[in-house]
Amino acid sequence: MSAAPTAAAGRRGSGAWSLAQAAVIVGLLAVAYARTFQSLAYTWSTNDNYSHGPLVPLAALALVWLRWDRLRALPVLPDARGLWLVALGCLMQAVGVRADLFAAQEWSLIVVLGGLVLGFFGMPVLRMLAFPLGYLGFMFTFPPVVMNSLSFALREVAVNAAEAGARLLGAHFQRDGMQIFFPGGELRVEAPCSGLRSLIALVATGTLFAYFQRGGMVRRILVMLAAVPIALAGNVARLLLLLVAADRRGVVWATGRFHDATGYVMYAVALGLLLGVRAVLTPRAPGGGAR
Repeated sequence: MSAAPTAAAGRRGSGAWSLAQAAVIVGLLAVAYARTFQSLAYTWSTNDNYSHGPLVPLAALALVWLRWDRLRALPVLPDARGLWLVALGCLMQAVGVRADLFAAQEWSLIVVLGGLVLGFFGMPVLRMLAFPLGYLGFMFTFPPVVMNSLSFALREVAVNAAEAGARLLGAHFQRDGMQIFFPGGELRVEAPCSGLRSLIALVATGTLFAYFQRGGMVRRILVMLAAVPIALAGNVARLLLLLVAADRRGVVWATGRFHDATGYVMYAVALGLLLGVRAVLTPRAPGGGAR
């Protein structure tokens, strides 16, 4: 008669202890990474190239939720090797803070989280959570020298291609580097017009699509890689439209609402093309439907 209440009390006690452990771990992570989180939040809110950052952890949590039933069915096999990963992550964080290496601080978070998962739940759970944990990398930043070099290269390619296309369409202008002169004014192609922002966001989206892609690893890689040429082509098309609009309607008109609208429209078109690539690469069942 008393066995059932005792077992129930044991389960409640175990659950309370697990919650207490989780609360302590979250608290320690919040303290250890307070500076890193503050820097990330500031970058997300001030740098357009990383404006997608807040969505990344939400997407990672959604991936965990979608696999929740499968996660609960896995055996819990605590692995002491997780302690080594946690120690490595803490070392990376300490070195990153000491040497002001933001990249080391950011990536140490994934190492620490992976170590905690391995230590408390074991390798099967870590394998299933490997992609959501790795996907968090899309919310991190890149060294400024890399971003500046890539931004300049993308601008150069996009402006050259857009210039050739605009001239074929009859637009009249003179170009000097990233400055384009029209009879009615000057249009300067700044760093935000490099397409780097849409490239990073679309690659992150393509990686998410690839995770759900059916048909094997090759098809998944193709979906992910397709985001790069689609993003580049979308930015070229946008600059082409801006050059033609500046020639026909004037620089002021082209750089106003039309400039902002083309950005949203082109990203929507690029997203649609990426979905189209995914649909083409999805294997078909014998009856004609997607498997």
